[in-house]
Amino acid sequence: MPHVYISHSGADFDALLQLHEALRTAAIADKYAGGEPDRNVANRDIAASFAVIVLVSAAAVRSRTVREDVETAKANGIRIIPYQIDKARLNGFFKQEVQPLLRLSSALPDGMDQLVAEVAKTYRKKCPVIAVMNLKGGVGKTTVSGQLSGAWQEAFGGRVLLVDLDPQYNLTQTFFSMDHADASSGVDRSVISLFERSRLHAKDAASPAENWLELTTAPFTPAPRDSFVHEILGTDGPPGRLDLISGQFEISKYAFANDRDALSAIKQSFLHTIDHYRSEYDLIVFDTNPNATFLTRCSLEAADRVIAPMHADIYSLRGVRLLNLVIQDQVEAGKRPALSVLFNAVNRNEQSTFEGDARNGVYDAIAGFPLSQALMTAALPRSAHFAVKAPDEGQPPWRQLLAHAGRGGGLRAIRDSLKQVALELKG
Repeated sequence: MPHVYISHSGADFDALLQLHEALRTAAIADKYAGGEPDRNVANRDIAASFAVIVLVSAAAVRSRTVREDVETAKANGIRIIPYQIDKARLNGFFKQEVQPLLRLSSALPDGMDQLVAEVAKTYRKKCPVIAVMNLKGGVGKTTVSGQLSGAWQEAFGGRVLLVDLDPQYNLTQTFFSMDHADASSGVDRSVISLFERSRLHAKDAASPAENWLELTTAPFTPAPRDSFVHEILGTDGPPGRLDLISGQFEISKYAFANDRDALSAIKQSFLHTIDHYRSEYDLIVFDTNPNATFLTRCSLEAADRVIAPMHADIYSLRGVRLLNLVIQDQVEAGKRPALSVLFNAVNRNEQSTFEGDARNGVYDAIAGFPLSQALMTAALPRSAHFAVKAPDEGQPPWRQLLAHAGRGGGLRAIRDSLKQVALELKG
């Protein structure tokens, strides 16, 4: 996990240790200078951080070190989060560079909690998590998950991780053969290792896929990326990184379990593991099942945004309505992901009456929320190219991505549509 850097004066060591302990409890890594800092080391640690917390005090205002920390963070485009710990009056440099950002203070009853929450939020934004979900099947969730991820990676580069959370694991079989997927599940190199301690974490561990009647709540350290994921682009494919954590049928066990305490612990393991992998990637995408289950709740609590593909018909709209109800009912207010709705399989030549009415707010009341505001401007066309199919024998996985497929057959227009959706999401 990347770290947050704490800038402080030598006189504020007690406040520093209090903050360090609060961050440690929240599983957020931090770095700071224990004494007189080595400027080169401090600059390197700041440049590698995802944010810099500045402990604002009377001593800090007079500290050359703190001023240099702020200047280094600003020069590297690192977010600065000031936290006032006494009644210091800011002037000069601090009044100009720090005061406009100052929102948090130890004078607030929950000031430290607010600070830790803000730091955690900043960390998550470095790698957003998107869940592709609709509580109606057949609307193109698997297509959107795979092809949109490929288009995002092709357009913006970076590192993208796909997670197959559907027990039918069609996304996995889009890129790899069923034999390959089953062999991965056989050694727990699969999605179940996000939830429970498995043979991927310890050689002497029992596989959680072998016993549907037992839930393993033992803590575990997330497996190293290279031992877990399957590379879609490979070494001979397009540049960049697009990885997959393969799915498996055995995660259906959670739908039948009734031990609430065990399920709660397993969900926390999943959330912790996904947060860990945020440090390895720039985008994480879940392909989900069309049912409101334990897996749905895990996906919603881990996600920053939900993309709900829908066809231009009333049946897909009902799935979106149910999805919004689940989000509102099952996820507490501060953790609810934003909901965006994407029209999929629409006519490229003209907008249907249903789509036009939806964009004009006609169906907002039926949806139970402002659907017209949640609709993405971009849409994906109806095309046989979007059909989910298994790869040909010997074909590299990346060949399944339309962003890297051959020419002809209207592929250029399809690629443009995918890129428009990716651009809108990134924006």
